[in-house]
Order: sequence, then structure tokens, then C-alpha cells
Amino acid sequence: MLKILMMILLAAGPLQVGRSVRPAMRMLESEQRDGYVCQLVEYNVSPQERVQSYLLVPDGAGRFRKAPGLVLLHDHGARFDIGKEKLVRPLPSAPDHIKASAQQWVESGFDGVYFADRLAAEGYVVIVPDALYWGSRSTETCQEWSRRKFGDAPGDPDELKNAVYEGQRTVYDSLARRGVVWAEQTLREDAAAARLLRRLPFVKKRRIGCFGWSMGAHRAWLLAAFCKQVRTGVALCWMTLMETQVQPYKASDYSMLIPQMRERYDFPDIARWLSPKPFFFLNGLQDKLFPVPAVETAFARMQAIYEEKGAGGRLRTEFFDGPHHCGLAEQQAILDYLAAQLK
Repeated sequence: MLKILMMILLAAGPLQVGRSVRPAMRMLESEQRDGYVCQLVEYNVSPQERVQSYLLVPDGAGRFRKAPGLVLLHDHGARFDIGKEKLVRPLPSAPDHIKASAQQWVESGFDGVYFADRLAAEGYVVIVPDALYWGSRSTETCQEWSRRKFGDAPGDPDELKNAVYEGQRTVYDSLARRGVVWAEQTLREDAAAARLLRRLPFVKKRRIGCFGWSMGAHRAWLLAAFCKQVRTGVALCWMTLMETQVQPYKASDYSMLIPQMRERYDFPDIARWLSPKPFFFLNGLQDKLFPVPAVETAFARMQAIYEEKGAGGRLRTEFFDGPHHCGLAEQQAILDYLAAQLK
């Protein structure tokens, strides 16, 4: 057990310190919006890799008027042409097909709301990075699919659907050949975003949280568990038991697969590393991806772990009356929770 635990902690080592992943940010573009500025930024997450993110800064935030910070983590959704744009309204310079894709996504998943924009308008400094294989880090095939689906490019987008989906296997295998686990790399990159946020002079260093829906929720509870800069967070629609997972793994699971954890631990065991941080898990009663009985059991196990660690009351687990969705009611519950924890 100790050996496996050390493997996990060592895998997450760069989340704490490391010159090689100290983000050096530069701004590429910005736009003044209603109550905040939206910036497209780029920063290094390794000596070889740079990541694009949206950074939203409330008006008036400064060295003498600091604001709480949030790392928002986008979902999977088998939609790879957009990443950060699933949570932030794209800048005017974005291609028309990206704007159309993003608008369709927030209408179907967020009741028409760009949630990062809403949070920035509420006074949070928000950073939203692209994960590998999404948005600015997707492939030309993914973008061609998008141009056909949401733009004016000729051709049937369904002709590319399988190639786009199977591209996930290519990413996983290419990283594995170098001894890298895709989900661990994403975790390190998400932590780099949190560290960058913490160093900004207008962010309250002890008031940083995270949020994610679907795959973003998976990313959020991993980030909060292994990144000391993150104080709290919310995970919407991603918690279950290992027994519910299809074997062998589907390509869509590869971006979330950390073998050394799944071989020894069940998903609710994340509470062992998440505790004693306050955290909020929500799941829909009609969520077909995460059956209620499995989620209920997972929630109970997590609560028991918090109790064992003397952190009873710091873990909030709830169901809402809805499907795999981040609607207006869920958004308000998340806003209320984050305000109580970070403001």
C-alpha cells in the first residue's frame, strides 16, 4: 500500500514545486466585457510544451483589491474542436465555426450560459486551460470536422467522426511509449494553471478553488486532491464505482485513466487525499452515465473517509433532479457554495 501511495504522490510531485513547470505567461489577445476582461494567454507547462488558456479578470481587481481565483476545467463530451470555449465565450478573433460550436455546446450543456464568464462577472479571477487533444491542442482532423459541422467547409462531418474519436487512442499510446500517462500529464498541467493563478498579484492566494463538469469534474477532484494551491472545489456529474466501468476501456476513457490508481483504488478513495479540504460533489438523479445506486454508495464511502480523518462536515454530496447537465439551478448551487468557501 505504501509503495503504491508513494508512486501516486511522486507522480503528482511537480504539482507542488518544480522550475521546469513554472508557468511563464504572455498575453496574446484581450477583450473588455461587462464587468471583466477576457484574455487569451499562453504559458509553459514543461520546457517543451505551452498551453493556451482563457484568463478572465474582474474589473477593479488589483494589488490592493485582490479577488478569489478559480481553475475551471472543461469536459470531454466527444467534442474536441473546442476546450476552453466550452466555458468561455470565444474572443472575436476565433473562427466562426468555433464560435458556433461553442454556442451549441453551452446551449445544450449549460442552459446557454458561458459559466466562466458568469463567474468572472461575480468577481472571480478565472483561468480555463485547453487539455491535450481539445481546442487549440486538437488535431487538424478535429478542426476539419468542426468546419464541416459548424462552418461552410464542404463534406460530411460524419466521415471524420471515427477518425476523431480514435485519435484518443493515438494520443494515449504515443504518450505511453514515452512513459507518460495522459491523465497524469493533464493533472500536472491543471496544477500549473493553479500555480499561475496563485502568483498573479490580484488573486487572493489562499482563496483558490476549482470546478468541472463531467470529465472536468474528474479533473477537478484530482486537482484538489493533489495540488496544495487549491483550497476547495466542485465536481458536477463524475463519481461512481469501478464496477460500473466498461472493460476493456473505451477510447473516451483514455484521457482519464491512471492505471496505478485504478488497479488498487476505487473512485471514492480519492477522499483519502482530498480530505480535509472542503469539497462539493453533485450528481443528477437522471444521469444515465452515472447510475444513482453506484453514486450513492460512492458518496457514502467518501463521507466515511472524511469522518475517519476527523473532517466530518467538510464534504458535501448531493443529488439534483436532472440529467448529465449543468443547468441554471446547478450553476446557482455552485455559485452559492463557492461564495461561502472563497469570498
